[in-house]
Amino acid sequence: MKKDPNFWAWGYVLDQVPGKAFFVPGVTSCSLETGAEYLNCDSVFWMNPLHTQDAITEWQIERLQGFQRVVAGLTHVEANGPGLGGWRLEYYESAMKIARLSLKYKNLQGVIIDDFRAQTGPSRYMTDDELKQIYCDMKAINPDLKLYLVYYHTTQRPDSLLSCRDYFDGITLWCWCSTDYFWNALYEEEIRILRENYPDKELIQGQFIHAYGDGDKPQPMDQLTNQCSKISSQLERKKIDGWCALQTGWFSFQNHREQVEYVKNYWDWYRNTHTVL
Repeated sequence: MKKDPNFWAWGYVLDQVPGKAFFVPGVTSCSLETGAEYLNCDSVFWMNPLHTQDAITEWQIERLQGFQRVVAGLTHVEANGPGLGGWRLEYYESAMKIARLSLKYKNLQGVIIDDFRAQTGPSRYMTDDELKQIYCDMKAINPDLKLYLVYYHTTQRPDSLLSCRDYFDGITLWCWCSTDYFWNALYEEEIRILRENYPDKELIQGQFIHAYGDGDKPQPMDQLTNQCSKISSQLERKKIDGWCALQTGWFSFQNHREQVEYVKNYWDWYRNTHTVL
């Protein structure tokens, strides 16, 4: 089956196998490109640069040349050590570095700020002017690059990005703590408002394979199946533009096999039964 650019994988390119991926305990055997190939994705969020600019290398990019779209995480560093805060934002510097690299690697098509203005996130005090500078200077190097932001359902408001709406191109949407109430009663309305507020922006719905916000365990299957049903409905109606699975480091874990196989089978079913003219 042909890879689909509207379906995304989020993860880390491994330097060695097995190797370490952030936010996955121990080691994993699934690198970003492997997980994306497994899911038949043609778009990836490459998150190695999120933690250090040293990861912005041609060696890493070369590993991702089989994909139509690569979006790189912009760098923020916990200066006081893991879990100790003291964030140092290197978004501007990493964006410029990625923009220059994109002139050589045409599939390097954008950047993303993780946890954008989340309540306890690194960029919670980031101003519109700071975002504007990144956006404008990045596009001065390569006008085709896109800037994406991470947005959390329920903990952030759909109107929270209106003041800076001219300085980004897309939003990835995430539900940190999945509940039946959110997906059954609130989700459709929130997507309607987001689409109304940002009609010209790319909306990509994210889905956690691992329930980071709910017990740090594999996503409960009842939640995962409900999520797939609700997300596919919005995608079919063109209310959202894409769908992303996070993260590939978990794909090789035995205790996540059921979740990973379900998402793959669901995506394959969806893509093979919906005609595109």
